[in-house]
Amino acid sequence: MNYFIIAILITVGDILTKKSICNNIKVGQKKEIVKKRLYFWHIKNKGAAYNSFEGHIKQIKCVSVIGMLYCAFHMGKSSKISNIAYSFLLGGGLGNFIERVKYGEVTDFIYIDNQKKSENAFIEKILQKSRPIFNIADVFVALGAMLFILSAILQKEK
Repeated sequence: MNYFIIAILITVGDILTKKSICNNIKVGQKKEIVKKRLYFWHIKNKGAAYNSFEGHIKQIKCVSVIGMLYCAFHMGKSSKISNIAYSFLLGGGLGNFIERVKYGEVTDFIYIDNQKKSENAFIEKILQKSRPIFNIADVFVALGAMLFILSAILQKEK
């Protein structure tokens, strides 16, 4: 199995979904996909996760390049689970990296509402901020990280 092809497919899929969102939903607009559960909510993220490190785009790009190079170098030299993890991390990282380089920000659009509401407006505002808006690249980075941890646990058990 060529793990670089998996990474490229993830990158292309991420770029195409972001392009579709940008062409069909205005920034700040939210569209319900699954009633009161799943939304496409077009936002621009100028930092890393949860807009953290906003204003530090050079550092984010540097860390991204180091991480992607690490994944590319180790891909194909590890266990099958680790190799899939590396391909997920590389593909997702590359999808967000391309957008950061091209636009200085990343398009996020997937929002899942867990429907837990508070009658207290202050608490509700905190709950709303704790529900991330993310993209396809983020999904694969998270899956890659989980697979990498699983691989490490399985290696330790041997």
